[in-house]
Amino acid sequence: MGVVDVIAQIKEGKSLAGSDLAGLDFSGQDLSGADLSGANLHGSKFNGATLKNVNFSGADLGHCDFGGSDMSGSDITGANLDGAEMINVNQKGMRIDRDRLISRVRSGWTLDGVDLSGMNLSGEDLRYAKITYANMQGCNLEGADLRGAVLYETDLSWSNLTNADLRGASLKRANLTKANRQGAKIRKWALKRAFIAGKTAYLD
Repeated sequence: MGVVDVIAQIKEGKSLAGSDLAGLDFSGQDLSGADLSGANLHGSKFNGATLKNVNFSGADLGHCDFGGSDMSGSDITGANLDGAEMINVNQKGMRIDRDRLISRVRSGWTLDGVDLSGMNLSGEDLRYAKITYANMQGCNLEGADLRGAVLYETDLSWSNLTNADLRGASLKRANLTKANRQGAKIRKWALKRAFIAGKTAYLD
């Protein structure tokens, strides 16, 4: 199946789940809303492509090039991303799974605008993580090590930060409304930069 056929099927609303589309060049194409779950896209190119709300869950995205693409709202949970390039990608609302998150954090990636809401990250080593403008609402971060993390404008409302270590973390404009901070290690100066609706409460 070629690129023209793929685009035509997407426009007709057909699912391409599990399809073999390896090595195709989708650069500059609009694949918004496509169901590519479980598809083999190994080595495909998506440079500058519009990939809004695409379902890539469980797909083989190994060695794909997503440079400059718009992946807002897409789902890459369970996808193989080995060797994939994601430079200057719009990740707003992009859904990833826990293992991919931890792998990206440890590789030094910046996760900008991703959707991690409700994720269980209790006890994880997230030191120096760069997670900005992200949705982490309701995350379980109990006992997590977030020392030196950059959480600029990230939504941590209703999250569980019990006994988490955020010493040296940047919380500028982060939303900590209704977050459970019992036992959390957070510097006063860091909290002063965060947003907490209805009060200004600092922990010693």
